[in-house]
Amino acid sequence: MTRPRHERSSTLNLDLFRPLVSFVRHETFGSVLLILASAVALIWANSAARDGYVRLWETPIAVAVGPWEIRESLLHWINDLAMAFFFLLVGMEIKRELVSGELDTPSKALLPVLAAVGGMLIPAALYLAVASGGEAAPGWGIPMATDIAFALGVLRLLGKRVPIGLFAFLAGLAIIDDLGAILVIAIFYSSTISWPALGAAAAFTLVLAAFNAAGVRRPGLYVLVGLPLWLALFASGIHATIAGVIVGFCLPARGSSRREELLDDAERLVAIARKEGPGDDDEAAVAALRAMAARLDSPLQVLEHAINPYVSYFVIPLFALANAGVTLVGASPALLLEHAALGVILGLVVGKPIGIVGATWLALRLRITRLPTGVTRRHLVGAGLLGGIGFTMSLFVAGLAFQEGSPIHTQAKVGILTASIIAGAIGYLTLRTTKVQAAAEGEGRREAPHAA
Repeated sequence: MTRPRHERSSTLNLDLFRPLVSFVRHETFGSVLLILASAVALIWANSAARDGYVRLWETPIAVAVGPWEIRESLLHWINDLAMAFFFLLVGMEIKRELVSGELDTPSKALLPVLAAVGGMLIPAALYLAVASGGEAAPGWGIPMATDIAFALGVLRLLGKRVPIGLFAFLAGLAIIDDLGAILVIAIFYSSTISWPALGAAAAFTLVLAAFNAAGVRRPGLYVLVGLPLWLALFASGIHATIAGVIVGFCLPARGSSRREELLDDAERLVAIARKEGPGDDDEAAVAALRAMAARLDSPLQVLEHAINPYVSYFVIPLFALANAGVTLVGASPALLLEHAALGVILGLVVGKPIGIVGATWLALRLRITRLPTGVTRRHLVGAGLLGGIGFTMSLFVAGLAFQEGSPIHTQAKVGILTASIIAGAIGYLTLRTTKVQAAAEGEGRREAPHAA
């Protein structure tokens, strides 16, 4: 029996949130592993075995093919190669949201875009107000980033106390934030450019774009071309992890069948199977249904679902284990007042909520956008505070801005760890003490001016 159109519409609306729900689940457990890896790194780096911690990540590893050789420390292989898969996931998340998610229309994208822009500019300005002109000045990009794993992980801990619209808002904001960080890394934190290598990278990018235009739907082929693209970017001076973003953007983001047509075909197949009754063709019918369902998944979805657990459960915790180890033995509390540390703390803890809430407030005052359903202004403040959890991307930018292991780099990492803890704790308490029923009340107050 064919389902009524309104029932199918309800199912489709629920389906829209499934990628977000799946993403949040991976990010939530991944954030737990991230915390554990960070704790292990801090304990190890401040124990009697701290020399072993340093030596481990300085272990040289070489990959050679004929006369060509890349020799880097284990730390650099993690930050340059393993993190390329993190950036691949980021690129796919951004494209998915732009094509079929919370950023697929200008009206839906406007609020998180404005919030993200405010949440990047104000922290950078506060950092430069503290560190401008000194040796800490190159770190202005550090407090611009939001760690989506930690931020959504904190929201997940709050359960039904926060509306689904806040998940969508914070996810969209963090994704735009990641895009901004990627542009900052590509433009401001890359070394001297090798134009021949950059030309080769452009050629591989054109191959990926041609795959997309020709309808190539095998994700493995995109990843295969991504390998020489990574090598070309590595040689060009542009940070090699950007290769992951390029591959993610080039992957097709739509399935090979339209959902409504597929549902109609499936219903006809089920009707035929029921009419004929049980028989030898049951397995063929099931196989046909599976084939139909597979046509709904785009290459981007297939690859995203495949690598998400590996990135969340292995790559990011490994990155934290290698980068979060800060030696605090003998350190003075005055370290937090050093320019790099203080600039990062002010940028993330103060600048992020001011930028996010301020940009959103201005947009609401001008009536060019509105808050998601169920999201109140207090929810917005909590989300702005959670935006101050910089961790993964902030540590990554700090490693590009300053010499690894230098005093200024240590100051920046201490600032990142301190700010992320403060922002996460205050953001959690703010949302934890927000009344659940406030969402409906806020929605009613918010809709009235727009109705007028």
